[in-house]
Amino acid sequence: MVIKMNQNMKHEFAVADEIYKYLSENAKNIRIDTVYEIGSTNDEMKKRAASGEDEIAVLIAEHQTAGKGRRGRSFYSPEGTGIYMSILLRPDYPPEECTLLTTMAASSVARAIEGVTGARAQIKWVNDIFLNEKKVAGILTEVAVAPDRQKLSWAVVGIGINLESPEKGFPEELKEIAGSLLEEKEKGVKNRLIAEIINNFTADYQSFSERKYLRDYRDRLFFLNEEITVIEGDRTYKATAIDIDSMCHLKVRLHDGSEKLLFGGEISIRSNQGSSVVSSQ
Repeated sequence: MVIKMNQNMKHEFAVADEIYKYLSENAKNIRIDTVYEIGSTNDEMKKRAASGEDEIAVLIAEHQTAGKGRRGRSFYSPEGTGIYMSILLRPDYPPEECTLLTTMAASSVARAIEGVTGARAQIKWVNDIFLNEKKVAGILTEVAVAPDRQKLSWAVVGIGINLESPEKGFPEELKEIAGSLLEEKEKGVKNRLIAEIINNFTADYQSFSERKYLRDYRDRLFFLNEEITVIEGDRTYKATAIDIDSMCHLKVRLHDGSEKLLFGGEISIRSNQGSSVVSSQ
């Protein structure tokens, strides 16, 4: 169910007309829809994909009642204090390249945060954006594979950002790991930030084969050359994160000196404050 925007509410809203003002020329034709409340922007965009809607379309909500994270986790999406958006694509890519859409989005968000706020955002493989050792944004990409299994039929890239701290604070289970971009409300930031994300993502998507964003993505990884915990099903082991390859798989060095690429699973990183945070692919 989609509920129309209530313009009398106290939070600043994402407004399509305002967002269009900040879009670059190559993003001007993108369709942008805004709603107040929805279950999940990703779920709504998957329905639109199945019904034949063209790319590139963007849906933005002020509140999600069933926000989605990776591995079936929920994404905390309180009213008015965040950006919850999904981008519908129809990429002519083989299925194994869908991870690149997630990493492309992560770089786009990090660059947009830095461009609008001046703060240096960092990335934790594969899909989390960090600021001051706190997670402030996450990416969830969901795809459908074409019947011939040779390419993607559609992809929906979901982006969730903690723009401001919730009025009642983050839930107990998130207090140690979640943060927000702004310490105080700042008028106009939401629409400018959304536009900058769209500008960055559109430019990278249109030049996908060149993969220009990979250098930025790697440069923002903050745990390279540090010990991490790798979680693969029931198996857990220590390794040192070394690098990423051209497909954004994570290269690690094991304690016996051998090296391997991580194509999936989860990694846990011990922050300077002692709290553990997890990323999954």
